[in-house]
Amino acid sequence: MKKIVFLASLAIFSAAICQAQTKENCLPLFNGKDLTNWNLQKPGAFEVVNGELITRSSGTGTDIFTSRRYSNFILELEFFLSEVGNSGVFIRQDPTVPGSGFEVQLLAPWTPWRDDLHCTGSLYGHVAVTDRPDETTGRWYKMEIKCDRNEVAVSVNGKVTTRADIDTVKTMAGKPWSGFIGFQGNHAEKEEQYAKFRNICIRDLDAEPEYVITGFKSENELLRGYAMKSAVDLGAPVVSMLAAGMSDDNPMVQSLSKQALFDIAALASDPDEPASVKNGIKVELTASLNAATNEITKDYLKWLTGMISDGKRVD
Repeated sequence: MKKIVFLASLAIFSAAICQAQTKENCLPLFNGKDLTNWNLQKPGAFEVVNGELITRSSGTGTDIFTSRRYSNFILELEFFLSEVGNSGVFIRQDPTVPGSGFEVQLLAPWTPWRDDLHCTGSLYGHVAVTDRPDETTGRWYKMEIKCDRNEVAVSVNGKVTTRADIDTVKTMAGKPWSGFIGFQGNHAEKEEQYAKFRNICIRDLDAEPEYVITGFKSENELLRGYAMKSAVDLGAPVVSMLAAGMSDDNPMVQSLSKQALFDIAALASDPDEPASVKNGIKVELTASLNAATNEITKDYLKWLTGMISDGKRVD
């Protein structure tokens, strides 16, 4: 019995640690003061009031999007809908191409034709909710949207409402794996309706070396490509894992690790690259070289280190 209690306590403790780590890595997307890091499609379509992002116009072309792209992430936010509020959260969207990404619906329970495919928490028009959330208006709700390569999960107040494997949803075939996050302007069919958002933060999974490396094993060629690009963008923090990947049992991991290391070193050898970046990558390559036990890996790392030291860019 003591062992069971101990294991249960350990599980709770581990879950608490994971939750704390998630919160720690969830960086603010909205500062509660202005629209820094956001781009409006139409001036005045959204306004910041008392730390809240509020829709101020209706119709098409009134959306707001992040200033940078995201592919894999955990997005957390709170939303509030007026009596007949109608909005949504855009994911992996190109603002210049309507419908390029997909939308997590936010909708007050008033529309006569509203169903599980078009209600709050659904992937609008693509995947219906499996556990319908409370849709009472005039109150704040917490939402979490997780995009993990081809897997998407939506939660409202801690309860999963929707799960989707993009590879198995025909209507989502060809959707981009990367894009901008956005909020839809008010689409209510009644004047003076609105949606409000606050406490918006994001954990960018592609900024985490451990996550990026797992993408090298994906069966999807496009996802492997995104993973390698993310690794190159990370630079120094991922070098040791790439060096270890050259000795992985998976040939694809070996190949992509080797190529990513080359691309990182090639960029670092550019004369215009900041000295701090060069030195950071060189330090990681040297440390990986000293830790390597495989002679092929050692020779390769030594060559890459020398390439940066000589300041020669290899095309």
